[in-house]
Parts: sequence; structure tokens; C-alpha cells
Amino acid sequence: MEKHLAIKRRKISWRKALVSSLFLLPAIAFLIFSVYIPFAWNGVLSFQKWNGFSAPKWIGFDNYKNLLTDTIAQHDLLNSVFLAAFSTLGAVVLGLLLAAFIYKVTEREGALYRLIIFLPVMLPTAVVGLLFAFVFNPEMGLLNNFLRVIGLGNFTHVWLEDKATVMWCIVAVNIWKMSGLTMMLSFASMKMLPESIFESSKLEGATYREQFLKLILPLIKPTVLLSAVYTLVVNFKSYDIVFVLTRGGPGTTSQTVPINMVKTAFNFSEFGYAASMGMILALVVMLVVAVINRVLKGETYEY
Repeated sequence: MEKHLAIKRRKISWRKALVSSLFLLPAIAFLIFSVYIPFAWNGVLSFQKWNGFSAPKWIGFDNYKNLLTDTIAQHDLLNSVFLAAFSTLGAVVLGLLLAAFIYKVTEREGALYRLIIFLPVMLPTAVVGLLFAFVFNPEMGLLNNFLRVIGLGNFTHVWLEDKATVMWCIVAVNIWKMSGLTMMLSFASMKMLPESIFESSKLEGATYREQFLKLILPLIKPTVLLSAVYTLVVNFKSYDIVFVLTRGGPGTTSQTVPINMVKTAFNFSEFGYAASMGMILALVVMLVVAVINRVLKGETYEY
């Protein structure tokens, strides 16, 4: 009888696994054709010289060797790292602070605040770029006009045309757009924590600031890691927001790897060289993600 029941359980388990696999097949097929095959083709193309029309010519590591002496490509890579690092750091820190604030307000007010703060995440990036192109406009932009209204007209500036401020302006826009994601995920994780851990820490005289830094933050670390990795990848591959705001200018001051890739491929018909830039950027992203996973490695707690 027990043997018969064990065989029956195995059959049911096998059927469940088969049904689950069938439901996953469309998603797996989509990933293969939209992510893995293009990535593999881009890797092969990076070892070739191709103008988009004639047959590709295999040139080995020549594209990568040229990148070692291409100062513009190196500058663009540094720009991409700069934007991704500071935008992600700012968005995650601000999102955590907002989550900590919203957690203490009433449910109705908190719902309104969450909607307002998360709204930029849902906006198309091109729309955000157009919005802030108007905000930073030196003549009729909201920022300079606000400074004039409050009597700080001496601080008005050509924000997107100055090499000293253009990158920080893009970072500020990225932080404004992506901080709501960390806020929402962190707030949801905080709501899942049992009230008992807060009550016991209160009895020991801990303030909310101490609770958040020493108790809540370690417990929601996996969520913070997820948010940081996603935000980092989005900021690394950002093209449209930089293009709409500055088109890589002034000159090539704010040009990033994705913008240079598009120019190299479609303006100069060097698709293989553009593919090698993409592969280098992908390797840098994977390296940085690995470091973040190491730093914010999740821990197991019992509560």
C-alpha cells in the first residue's frame, strides 16, 4: 500500500513538473530569441568588420585592440560608469529614506505619497527627458525662473550646456526617476516584517532611527540588492534620457557607450566595432553587479 502511494505521488509530482514546464516554455522561448541569441550574435559580430551591406569579414581581436587606443570610447565608458554609479547610489539611498518616512505615516497618506513618488518610474524615459529639458532650459526653464523668483538670480546657469554641471544634471534626473522603485520595494518588505521585532526593540529603548539602521535595513537587504541591481542595469544602458537631454553634448562631454554605439553603427557603418563596445559594456555591468552582490549579500535571519 505504501509503495503504491509513493508511486502515485511520484506520478503526480511528474505531471506537475511537466505542466509547469509547459507554462514556462513561452517565457523561455521569448528570452532565447530576444536576449540570448542577439547577445551571442553581438559577441560574434564584435570579432568581425561589417558595414551592414557586404559580407562580414573576420578580423579577430582587432576591434578590441582599437578600443584600447580609442580615447573617445574610453571616455564614454567612464561616463556610463559615472552615471550608473552615482544614479544608482542616489536612487537607492533616497528610496530607502522615503520608505522609512512613509512607513511611519498613516495608511491613507502613505498610499498617496507612494503613488506620487512611484509615478516617475512609470513614465516613459523619453517623456522624462523632455520634461527636464524644459526644467533646465537657461531662458524659460523652471529651475532658473525659480531661482530668480526667490532672489537667487546670481545662481542661474546653463545647466546642460556647461561641462561642469551636465553630468550631474543627468544623474539628478535618473535619481528622480528611479528612487520610487527602491521606495516601493523597500516599503513592501518593511510591511512584511512582524510587529514583534519592533515591540521588543522599543522595550529596550531603541529609537526609530536605530530600528531602521540596525534592525530593518539588515532584514530587507535582499530587497535592496534587487532594487540596486535593477537600477544599475537600467542606468548603464540608458540611451534615450541622455539623448533627449543633451544628445551627448556639449561636444562629447555627456556621451555614453550606448550613444556612441548607435553613432558608430548607423552613422559610420562600423557595426562590428559598435558590437565590441557593447560587449565591453556588458562585461563591465556583470563585474559591477557581481561586486554589488558581494557587498549586499543577503543573510538569513530567524524572527
